[in-house]
Amino acid sequence: MKSYYQVAVFILIAFCTSCLELTAQEKPIQFTIEAQRIRLSFVNNANAPFFYLATILPQTESSAKSKIINEGTDRIKFIRDMFYFGNNAQLTEIFQLTEYGLDWTVEIKGSGPAWSVPIETRLDWESSSGLRFWTTWPDNQEKETIDSWQDPLLTTGFKKMNLVYGGESHWSRNSFSIPIATSFLSDQQTGLSFIRSPADTILGLELQTNDSGRVAFRHLQHRIADHYTIRFHHHIVVHPADWRAGLGWMEKRFGEYFFPQEPAANEIAGNAAYSAFEGDLDTTYFNRMGFKLNWKASLDFPYMGLFIPPTNNNDSLWEKYRQRGVQVGDGMASANRLQQYSKKFRDKGYYTLSYFNITEFGNKIVYPYHGPTLAPNDWSNANDAVYHKLNSALLKPAGVLPDWDERPVFSNWEDCVVMDPGDSAYQTFLLNQARLHLEKIPASAGICIDRLDWLRYYNQNRDDGVSMVDGRPVHAMVLSWNQAMNRIGPIMHGNGKVIFCNPLYKRIDLMKEVDGIYDEYGNYSHSLNLSAFLALKKPLIAWTVSRDDFLPNPDAYFQQHLYLGSFLTVPFPGNDHTILPDSTIERYYLDYGPMLIALRGRKWVLEPNVIRVVDEKAKANIFKVGKKWVIPVIYGAEQPSVDIVLAIPKTFLQGKWWNMKVLYPGDPVPTKGKSVKYQAQSTLTIPLKRGCALVILE
Repeated sequence: MKSYYQVAVFILIAFCTSCLELTAQEKPIQFTIEAQRIRLSFVNNANAPFFYLATILPQTESSAKSKIINEGTDRIKFIRDMFYFGNNAQLTEIFQLTEYGLDWTVEIKGSGPAWSVPIETRLDWESSSGLRFWTTWPDNQEKETIDSWQDPLLTTGFKKMNLVYGGESHWSRNSFSIPIATSFLSDQQTGLSFIRSPADTILGLELQTNDSGRVAFRHLQHRIADHYTIRFHHHIVVHPADWRAGLGWMEKRFGEYFFPQEPAANEIAGNAAYSAFEGDLDTTYFNRMGFKLNWKASLDFPYMGLFIPPTNNNDSLWEKYRQRGVQVGDGMASANRLQQYSKKFRDKGYYTLSYFNITEFGNKIVYPYHGPTLAPNDWSNANDAVYHKLNSALLKPAGVLPDWDERPVFSNWEDCVVMDPGDSAYQTFLLNQARLHLEKIPASAGICIDRLDWLRYYNQNRDDGVSMVDGRPVHAMVLSWNQAMNRIGPIMHGNGKVIFCNPLYKRIDLMKEVDGIYDEYGNYSHSLNLSAFLALKKPLIAWTVSRDDFLPNPDAYFQQHLYLGSFLTVPFPGNDHTILPDSTIERYYLDYGPMLIALRGRKWVLEPNVIRVVDEKAKANIFKVGKKWVIPVIYGAEQPSVDIVLAIPKTFLQGKWWNMKVLYPGDPVPTKGKSVKYQAQSTLTIPLKRGCALVILE
């Protein structure tokens, strides 16, 4: 009986006198080839534990030995033939030493009929003893269930976990949002990050660990075929023992996913609303709460997707959609009304984002539909538009509906249906809608795209050439999103407009054209934490539903947002399933408003070991806001003060002295602190109020 093959290239980090003669200045690690294996060690850390790297294709067999090609002193290639029930493929692995560690490229090219198996790329430590682990999770998974916010920056020991990239659903706590897995060695000085490139084609992806020290990326739904080469790029990065270091490396290498394409995103962001209210506001009051932005809950459209219908002129009226039959205002809208609303808001110092959605269409869709086909420019009937104009874009989710079931997939909102934005006809429609927003509502700051959760699916009605589900060629909705956004993004950004999104599928590789986050589930701590990692260099706004979100401790709720650099949804008239005016909670918004305002334009500082709280008596984070350093200190309990230690690199400084100010909850103006002279490591004593302070150094 044939045994299944699990192909593995073993990599050992251990001291070896026969290693290649590389100096610490050239490379941080070194290797030799030994008995079909590659052996590595840290150049200046002979006591470090070793680990193995392995590419695993379950249920496959292989040729007896790898073909090993030495392509220089720091580059090795392994090639092996793979066999799967009569199907063949060639697996090539390339290992390249770099100034930061190692690049590991995996290539798989099939021959003959297409097939698919999970592909695992593993890192196995010799021993997990003394090692710590961290990734971009909602929390460190040390509690089976949680009923309160958990700090996502804490590490854990190695244990069994299975985390899904983006989450199985927007309720999922077993998830991660950036493909990085960081181990910390027991010497407390060395960290090693195992990174999957977000620039690759990523379909389904899981991150698995166990208590013996395994870290595995499990790649799903990839099609092994002769017309296409699967290619995964991994980076093994050696760095100081701080989670910031690995993420900082990614931010520098893949900056297009971390920074907004349109810098105006930082100008417009602040505490926000999701409201259709068009009346007058007490601007002084809302300014004190830090209000800045309304994602207009625009039931201004005739139906979902037709956000601006074709009209004779900008004053032509159309009937707004009535959610649950409820009429808003006089029930009518026009392009000029939308423009005047945004202009009125802008004149008050506020901004609007127009509602946009590229995965849902229509309202009150029926099945089956046998209505007439209307003229090409007549979009008055949503059913006609879906079934006669955009029928090819209807999503048929692979593995969900049987072949004979031709019904569209209905959303949970007002009988709209789910669409594939990669479809050419539908994509043309979406691009036209984006252009109409620019033409008709120039006073709007941009758009916010809803419902990324549908991107988890694969469309059985289309073939992207790279994905496969249940033996069937399909089209991944994540690829449809990227195709559509690669066209919508330049249209909006080329005209100075921003794109925000509601990231119900939280993956950094989907964020390239996204300038900011407005998280509909941000009132849930797991969702807030995952979104915070997507928004390290972008603005983040969290949903707030009701006063219950603040219980049992409103101070703690606000302080969590300060710590993560997240804005909140304010109590606002007309808010749609978000918090309405409530005097019992508004006083907290007034208390924390100045502190949140101070975070506008913040960017996480990702320099290693830049900040710590002495004896962990509180929590602290550090952001850069323009030329200022802004440091939220939270959860100080009853401590009158805490000491924080700063180690800001000298290259980041504007001068030799900082002027310090401190904001406290309930204080409208900052307390002036003493001037602080720069040192390589500076200790600041920070008095606290309500366990909190926001330190500003400039």
